[in-house]
Amino acid sequence: MPKVTVAELQDFIDGVPFVHDLGLRIVEVEDGVCRGRLPYQPRFAQSYNLVHGGVTASLADTMAYMAHATLNGITRDTVTTNLTVTYLHAASEEALNAEARVIKNGRKVLYGEVVITNDAGTRVAHATVTYLRLDYQPRG
Repeated sequence: MPKVTVAELQDFIDGVPFVHDLGLRIVEVEDGVCRGRLPYQPRFAQSYNLVHGGVTASLADTMAYMAHATLNGITRDTVTTNLTVTYLHAASEEALNAEARVIKNGRKVLYGEVVITNDAGTRVAHATVTYLRLDYQPRG
């Protein structure tokens, strides 16, 4: 059973001004997995009227943290150390759906992946995210 609910995660991100401004909605949680939806806003468009890559990267980073929280609860001692986003298909004036999954839930390092799709199911991006737990205590 997840350590957090959809409502708890939504309350948490609504308290982070940048993420709140994006309008991200948490849809579903299970152990190590979080699904969310980012409704399209015209201000997301870059000069070619496509969703700006920074919006997609922010979605990936936030959703990976949400998946981590399903296993570890909401923490304030976890920071992103690496975010790699591969853009697979342009998104234009459309909502984005994200499914984040924890691959490794280590004592020091957390690693996850995020698949971002449009409503037609086309993969828009794939991301991998690494987090460091700042409260890490070495063995011994």
